[in-house]
Amino acid sequence: MRFSEIQTKEVIDASKGSFLGYVQDATIDIANGKVESLHVNDGERTFFFDSKQKEARKVPLEDVTVIGKDIVLVGKKDEKK
Repeated sequence: MRFSEIQTKEVIDASKGSFLGYVQDATIDIANGKVESLHVNDGERTFFFDSKQKEARKVPLEDVTVIGKDIVLVGKKDEKK
């Protein structure tokens, strides 16, 4: 899967059922080439970084439950806080 395909998917917090935004960027470990975390913006789709926007939320890859056809689910449905 290409990163540009992930950027078109909505990111949903499965534990709360809330919309988090869209994937804006990713942190990649250059030593092994693996994705460490996804950077999720606050809901606006942008192709260029705007310095006026708030800092994106970093979601560790281990918190991603499913990358589906239309959405990325984060967290677990049975998670209790």
